[in-house]
Amino acid sequence: MVKILQSFVILLLLALISFGIYKMDAKYLVIIGSLLQVFGLLVALKLVFNDARETPNKVAWIIVIFVIPVGGIVMYLFFGRDPRSRIFSNEQVRESEKLVGSLINRQKVYSSQFDDHNELAKRIEKLSRMKCFDGNKIDILKDGEEKFTVLFAEIDKATDHIHIQYYIYNPDELGLKLRDLLIDKAKEGVKVRFLFDGWGSSDLKSSFLKPMHDAGIEVEAYDPIRSPWIVRTANLRNHRKIVIIDGKVAFTGGLNVGNEYISKTPDFRRWRDTHLRMEGPAVLELQTSFLSDWVYVLDRDKCSEPFINDEGIARYFSPSENVGDESAQVIVGGPYDTEKIIRDGILNLIQQAKKSISISTPYFVPDEEALSVVRRAALSGVDVRILIPGKGDSPLSFHATNSYRRLMLKAGARVFNYDPTSFIHNKIIIVDDEYAAIGTANFDIRSFQLNHELMVFLYDHANSVQKLTADFHQDCQGSVEYTMEMETNKSGIRHAKEAICRMFSPIL
Repeated sequence: MVKILQSFVILLLLALISFGIYKMDAKYLVIIGSLLQVFGLLVALKLVFNDARETPNKVAWIIVIFVIPVGGIVMYLFFGRDPRSRIFSNEQVRESEKLVGSLINRQKVYSSQFDDHNELAKRIEKLSRMKCFDGNKIDILKDGEEKFTVLFAEIDKATDHIHIQYYIYNPDELGLKLRDLLIDKAKEGVKVRFLFDGWGSSDLKSSFLKPMHDAGIEVEAYDPIRSPWIVRTANLRNHRKIVIIDGKVAFTGGLNVGNEYISKTPDFRRWRDTHLRMEGPAVLELQTSFLSDWVYVLDRDKCSEPFINDEGIARYFSPSENVGDESAQVIVGGPYDTEKIIRDGILNLIQQAKKSISISTPYFVPDEEALSVVRRAALSGVDVRILIPGKGDSPLSFHATNSYRRLMLKAGARVFNYDPTSFIHNKIIIVDDEYAAIGTANFDIRSFQLNHELMVFLYDHANSVQKLTADFHQDCQGSVEYTMEMETNKSGIRHAKEAICRMFSPIL
């Protein structure tokens, strides 16, 4: 009912505006303007008294609505929805509960027993209800060429199933190559499920997907944009990147699928990114994340048949042997959670710091709490280093990110701008060169509050943490350290751009 009402309001609003423009009569324009003001007031009251979001988000939306009434109201109706109003079907709830039940059973078998010095993992477990697992093998893949070479080789070895999920999947040379490999595996009898975000992968046309359907691949879009309910989901994006092969090997990290991710783009000489290849018990946590999202996209008819039955659990969650010596804790979070699991897990990690904090992110647009935690660490003498792009892929996010440099410098942090001929897309936080978090979440409000995200926490000076630390310092060496002198000499135009984009940061 709420979806229908919201769609009706948008259509009515557009009809009134069109009518006023058509008539070009001052009387009609005054009436329409008055209606817009009343509607804006109602929205503002709803934000103040009946919205659980933080105050800066509410204030930003109210400013946008009243400063640009028509555009602001349309933006709010499309992008301002409170995600926790989402209603799930009984079938979706039932299947999700089965996944949670299987997760709890696995945790009893595989969960790590931590010593006192791993109190961080225990705190994150209490926050997220997701345990840390020993016995994993973690490989750090430093760029797209390395990631896709390894990924294609693993997919080629698949014998039972392939689950693949991306935020952005482009139908270009790389996308075609991966699609055709999936089709070949499906024809060999491997079960393939393909999930993509409806917004991020909007370039995927039916002509590209048809050969996948014909080969027996199950294809689903997460909140498709070609939907009458786009007004309810447009701003809530599934930003996860996951591939699981036979329940044994998994991939996750920052890399999507497209030529730009293998540095074949006219905008940047190189696309710097990081991905993980994982083996061991923690892989089954990624499997749970994928299947939970898969249950979400299934409609009532598809969900009416049991999806997660005993046979399915045995197939997709078969026991995994310890294959390495690394501990990994997979944390998933999204806009429907009552708590900000991803953000709070990251802040728990940062607050653990005694010596150093290294953050590599393409978008540094934190909320007030996250900003305070990082600045407080720097003010306390912790060596805080933040690595951000020297050239952005989005002007709004790029200028908003740069607007935080002065605050960080004043707190004593060091800020590095990556080589402007390249783009850095890592999502990595390293603490004391001992703990790390890597995954799909940027250090920004969107990833903390609006996106469906995933992060993998690594512990105990593991080889993977050492590799991430070495790569971070190498990236900083290839960057320009930003100074307060550079900030002081910044042009007035750049100041203005950053100030304006900063104002919109709570709703980016």
